[in-house]
Formats: sequence, C-alpha cells, structure tokens
Amino acid sequence: MKRFMLSEKYRLEIHWDKALYETEQVAKLKNCYLFGPAIKDVWKLQEEDFIDLDFVNQYVVFIDRYYIVRLIWKGVKYSPEKIFLNNAELSNQNLNVVPKLNKDDYILIDTRNHENEKHAYNLVYASYLLKKDGTFYDFRSMV
Repeated sequence: MKRFMLSEKYRLEIHWDKALYETEQVAKLKNCYLFGPAIKDVWKLQEEDFIDLDFVNQYVVFIDRYYIVRLIWKGVKYSPEKIFLNNAELSNQNLNVVPKLNKDDYILIDTRNHENEKHAYNLVYASYLLKKDGTFYDFRSMV
C-alpha cells in the first residue's frame, strides 16, 4: 500500500510511546507529542485543553455514525521540532469498538481547514491512523 499523502504544509502528527487502555472509553498516551511541518504554524497551546479528531472516513466500518475522538492534555512543553503534551489521553464512548493503537502507529491531522480565516467554521480536525511506515490503515479490508 502507498504512503498516505497530504500536503506537507498541513501535516501535523501525534506520536506516543505507549497507549494504555485503562477504561473502555479512555486511552492514555505516554510520552505524547505533536510533530510535523504544521508545527511552526500551531498557535500557542493552553496548558490544559483539547482538540476533537474526526476519524469518520476511516472508522466507518466499525461505527455507523460519526467517530470523533477528543485529545485532551494537561501540560505543554515546547522544543524546536516538537510540542510535548503531558497527561494526554484520547476519549470516546466507542473507543473499545475500534482497533487498539499500536506503539508504532501515529495519528495524522490535516490542518488545512484550521488557518485563521477558516478555523472558526471547522470545529474538528480531519484525522487518520497510520502505520509506522506511513501507510493508511484500510479497515474495510480487515472486516
């Protein structure tokens, strides 16, 4: 399968060392950070905040309606190439219905609709789960 392509300018990735499923609705992301070309355009993040990630296009085979996962964090640390999110977790009432995250997976966020003039009209971020080699998980072929 080909590597998942997205205009580099709008590419923002979420990485982690380990996803811990402590409840059926929450996965804690250990050593979570944001990375990618869009990092230079990210506004300063609040110490405690969240964003909503829209996975509907990828997870439609598991969930018969929208699938929006909330990424929550409590604490932010900046480096020149990464933004580290402390106490990061993903939450959704259907988290236990979809495949679990692997250590080497990562989430790709398409930030194209979140520039200053568009952000207020786009409340969620189109997102995709990718394998470590950058290929898209095609769950349709797995069911």
